[in-house]
Amino acid sequence: MNFKVFMHFISRGAEAILYKKNDFLIKKRISKGYRIKELDNKLRKERTIREIKLLVESKRNGVCVPTVIEKDLKNFKIVMEFVDGDVLRDVLDKLTKKRLNMICKNIGESITKMHNAGIIHGDLTTSNMVLKNDHVYFIDFGLGKVSDKIEEKAVDLHLLKCALISKHNKIWDIIFKKIIESYSAKGKEKILKRLEEIEKRGRYAER
Repeated sequence: MNFKVFMHFISRGAEAILYKKNDFLIKKRISKGYRIKELDNKLRKERTIREIKLLVESKRNGVCVPTVIEKDLKNFKIVMEFVDGDVLRDVLDKLTKKRLNMICKNIGESITKMHNAGIIHGDLTTSNMVLKNDHVYFIDFGLGKVSDKIEEKAVDLHLLKCALISKHNKIWDIIFKKIIESYSAKGKEKILKRLEEIEKRGRYAER
């Protein structure tokens, strides 16, 4: 597949550049000039492989994520399906109560599937969720990892809660409550207890 022409630049983040071509999204991990070249290449390759595995495993466990089409480890690229929908951050506050409840249920159930499979997203924000045909697609697993630790799952939820407070401060509590109601990962009580502990640590640190 030749992606050298007719590619449209989408965005550049700290770790990668995103391009779009037709129905494909191309994610290329960028070089860090401050790192030794050999180490830089090693890290970019490892992180590209890890993200591919997280996407494939998430999809295998029933989570809506972009389908991986092709990998180019030599150039640190992932070619995947472009999910043509609305970034949830931009529309969540405008949804009807009925639709909002449905979307929150969808999110809670999807996070459950990830956590039960030992998948930690690492950056659960509504900026990394796309709403398409009433399904929430999870994108950007660049900070993700594989872990069955209670702490990691609680941190995932903590990051989501913080993001909701920041981006949807008028209705964040309703949204988070609905998500947690449909979140049923193994060890849920322990995870939520650890979430409370993480929040207490945060408040203590602020003092």
